[in-house]
Amino acid sequence: MAATTPLSHIFKIPSEIIEHALTLCHPRDVASFSQTCQKALRLVYGSPDQYLWRQLFLLFPFDDPLQISSPFQEDVQFSWRKELHRRMKAQSIACRTSSTLEDLLTAIETFISVVRSAAPVTWGHERVSSPNLLWVVEVLQSTNMLRSPLLFSQEGNQPLARLRAYLALTLDEYDDDDVEGKERLKSIRMRSRCQVYDLRNYHQDNEWGPFNVTTGEVDWTHIESIINVVSMNLSDRPHDWPDTRPRYGLEATRAYSAPGTTALATGDWAGIEGHWRRYVCFMDYRDLFAFNYENRGRGQQDGTYFDTPNFEEVARLVELKLRLIDAQEIPEVYILDRFPDSPYKHYPTLYFTGSSWGIQGNEATVVGSVAMSEGGVVRWRFASIANSHIQWSSEGVQIGGIASAFGVIGTWTGIHHDHGDPVGPFWLYKVEDDHPIYMRAFMNN
Repeated sequence: MAATTPLSHIFKIPSEIIEHALTLCHPRDVASFSQTCQKALRLVYGSPDQYLWRQLFLLFPFDDPLQISSPFQEDVQFSWRKELHRRMKAQSIACRTSSTLEDLLTAIETFISVVRSAAPVTWGHERVSSPNLLWVVEVLQSTNMLRSPLLFSQEGNQPLARLRAYLALTLDEYDDDDVEGKERLKSIRMRSRCQVYDLRNYHQDNEWGPFNVTTGEVDWTHIESIINVVSMNLSDRPHDWPDTRPRYGLEATRAYSAPGTTALATGDWAGIEGHWRRYVCFMDYRDLFAFNYENRGRGQQDGTYFDTPNFEEVARLVELKLRLIDAQEIPEVYILDRFPDSPYKHYPTLYFTGSSWGIQGNEATVVGSVAMSEGGVVRWRFASIANSHIQWSSEGVQIGGIASAFGVIGTWTGIHHDHGDPVGPFWLYKVEDDHPIYMRAFMNN
């Protein structure tokens, strides 16, 4: 009589019950179970309905990808097993100390995919976090993967910069006695300033914005640098407009996480109409000129310039109120190139105008447009007009999904792009209608 094993008793239980029990296990334990015998292997990997893997995926938990409609997703059947395996592999790579550079870059691509597939915020559930994003933060925080020495040589890597941009220094905070943390942020700030204030990074081929010269796609290294520059400038000014700060981090990248955008008006798919805040930063023109032209022989700008005692970088708050207009209402003074007509019927190119109030309540008119570009990246282009004269142009990118709370990151410069024109970063984000005002308050005094 053949001997029986505990495992053989398991298969006397109906397979549906075994499957249900496996859904309560960690995916790696399910994979281990599948290696115990042929019956277990067939049960785990042989079922055509993917019920087990769907349940493992959703109960992990992750956001349900079938609840997220996007014209940019390939119209293919979603493989619950393959996607769960991909995410578990990325987590394993992050946890290992022996991972190769190729492994780390593969994991980074996976984390970006998970962030981008986070469920949009819906009405009545604005405070419910995305399981996708909670998982990414937990893995990256617990492993310190992004501080791997292997990644130090990858500063120009676009996926790495994109993930860092989404995180916006949230994993780089340090305590007062953390000398290493302070030095790390100092190095990040110097590198980011060199990128943002190097005038060679702005020309017609990249539309004077944070875009790749060759492909026209978003330059995530530049976007990350802008976020670093603006956020650290605001950290230096804790008492300036303390209740007016942009939201950042992974939750802020979710579609429709900006205030009032879970119930958008018909036609305003980008959530343009309403109140906005914008931080602009800039160097004194003499500093900008010296930084760009006094050390050109070295090929690369000298970041130690920012350590000089007299160097100062300025951050200014601008308040805006925007509304949609028809394309025919764009004033003649607006001379910026218009975005091409959108090929996506649900996301037509939108046009807007409005008022902006800067220092001492100085008022200007803002005119611009928003377009959905290839790959689901939302682009903003606008200009400032004062006394019937167009002055400044801005090029920006919405960080994350449509109408994200993170807002728009970009650069501003002179409208005519003359040689030596100033340039600087900006961060534009939507606020509630009753958000505190500072600039417009000057007009009432």
